[in-house]
Amino acid sequence: MSTRFLILLPLCLLATSCDKAKNLVEKARESGTAAVAPSGKAPTGPAVRDLAAEEFESFIASPGRLMVVDFHADWCGPCQTLGPVMERVAGEFPGKVYIGKINVDHAGDLPGKEGVSGIPDVRLYRDGKLVDKFVGSIDAGRIRELFEKHSAGIEAAPAGEAAPAAPEAEPVIQPMKKDWLPPGIERR
Repeated sequence: MSTRFLILLPLCLLATSCDKAKNLVEKARESGTAAVAPSGKAPTGPAVRDLAAEEFESFIASPGRLMVVDFHADWCGPCQTLGPVMERVAGEFPGKVYIGKINVDHAGDLPGKEGVSGIPDVRLYRDGKLVDKFVGSIDAGRIRELFEKHSAGIEAAPAGEAAPAAPEAEPVIQPMKKDWLPPGIERR
């Protein structure tokens, strides 16, 4: 048996589902290249972070910064091409431009509410107001132009400041209703 098989075998035996196995593999890959952030997600860069749908409003409302929201999906080829380009260009604007990535497959009805009809759908917000947007993949030069145009007049945040964090929401646990039944089942 190969060493690789012997290392991965215990991980697969511990995982009770394919999704858990995928998550374990992703965490193992990330642990070799980046430290895990306090939220449990690996940071993808100083100005880039994954957003949950409930963090959207607080993220875009960050004052004095250009907040870029990238609606994407893991299976989308143009999204996979655009993401690293935007991250690299955002690195040229430290403390001014922050990117929040929202996976449309995990965002519930937020993409529908925001009118996202195609991906990648990138929106630029300043002080909570939409200032520009584009759909599809564009080149680094055009992204740089947009970031320069909409971050003009913004003072860079102090060195070492990470992307604005959304307040940690405590999960709300409520007791089930006494008369609860699964969908499709009726009480006689």
